[in-house]
Amino acid sequence: MSHFNIFFTGREEALNCIMIGEDSSPRFYCFESQATRTVLYSNNNYKVASLQFIQGDQLGSATIGSRVYPMRELLSAGSSSSARCFYSSDGRKYEWRRIPNVSDAYDLYALNPPVVRVAAFRKHCEITSIGQCNGLLQYTFNGDQLLVYTLLTLALNRWVDNSA
Repeated sequence: MSHFNIFFTGREEALNCIMIGEDSSPRFYCFESQATRTVLYSNNNYKVASLQFIQGDQLGSATIGSRVYPMRELLSAGSSSSARCFYSSDGRKYEWRRIPNVSDAYDLYALNPPVVRVAAFRKHCEITSIGQCNGLLQYTFNGDQLLVYTLLTLALNRWVDNSA
């Protein structure tokens, strides 16, 4: 099984950061937030998703490609109080599980039998060839859409947990 990395650089904010990595192709993503709107861009400033908050910090709607969801659907109750799940565009169910006693650490599980960990995010401070890195996402899947859902739901989980 292949393992891929995406390094988080720039600001140490869940909804304002740059993500760089490579799997079957180079990956570049950027979250940009202004007022009540956050946009996720991919290579060459192509808008792939957006989040529209209500009254500044209340959950609103998420747009991924041409699909619009209430944000709460991307943060549904999971199998425990420290887990939140979502369905990707192909209808498969995934769950982010916050790691107890570790700051800003999450594992992503595919819940379609068999249940298997497919990604992990950890704070990771290191100077790399792309500059200062403050987080690392390691994942084992290929697929643009699932990666967009993964980055968006990870950012939402981090934002919710750090805003509490």
